[in-house]
Amino acid sequence: MHDSHIHMAMKPLNENWKRDIQDFIDLGGKKILTQGTDIEDFIDTLKLADEINNYFDLNIVDTALGIHPTVFKENFHMEKPDQIYECSKKFIHRFQDIFEKEKSRLTAVGETGLDYFEMYNNGVSEEKIEVFKEIQIESFSSHIILARENNLPLSIHAREKEGSSDCVADVLKTLARKGNGLVTGVFHSYTGSIDKLPDIFDMGFGIGFNAIITYPGGENVREILEKTPLDRIFFETDGPFLPTQSVRRDKKALIRYGRSAQVREIMDVAAEIKNVPIERLERITDENYERVFG
Repeated sequence: MHDSHIHMAMKPLNENWKRDIQDFIDLGGKKILTQGTDIEDFIDTLKLADEINNYFDLNIVDTALGIHPTVFKENFHMEKPDQIYECSKKFIHRFQDIFEKEKSRLTAVGETGLDYFEMYNNGVSEEKIEVFKEIQIESFSSHIILARENNLPLSIHAREKEGSSDCVADVLKTLARKGNGLVTGVFHSYTGSIDKLPDIFDMGFGIGFNAIITYPGGENVREILEKTPLDRIFFETDGPFLPTQSVRRDKKALIRYGRSAQVREIMDVAAEIKNVPIERLERITDENYERVFG
């Protein structure tokens, strides 16, 4: 069992990691990929991963660092679009410097990608939206190049504007242009168009499935899972976000956030959807994790 996408440096995970990781291990957990998403949490992400691995005397936590695409909305308060662009460029350069210093400690590059949902839901001008899109693509491109040059996989965020498929299309175009067919990885928490799945698979990428498949409103993601071959399936929690449905439903539950032990419930639901024995699903998906992130 693995968790290919979690944010261990975020509260309350960073306060309860001994219990949460032990529960994951007790359920057969083998690997966790924790993700840094902002320069401000990179050091905490790396430090906590080392602390967990030393405490359990296991190499259980892998680490990815990247700039989450929504980080750039912090510059929306600036009046001039060129100010937004220049400030964001400096942020990207800072990330590149940190990456070069810490890359020997990394298993993957991410969380990175594009987010057009946030871009169109902040009440900003069309001019700023275009700058936001441009800087996201520039940031994502820099991550792809780092992944390609250092033979590291990508953890990709691709969130659409409602009713559109432009975001995933732009992600795929950028991957083709900058990756040169030499990068692989996972589209984390993919909720986009089913029509784009063949293109994602043709480029060598997998799909990360989390607790959304346990939600009553997660029918579209369950359909995506149905269409995803076993050798392209990865499991994740995106903790501390997205607790499973059993946790959301239980108002008396003391642990109400997403954590790695909940992958067991996610896998149980996935096995039913794919109509395969849970043991086979677990074996194949753990092999997928090892193949891409090992």
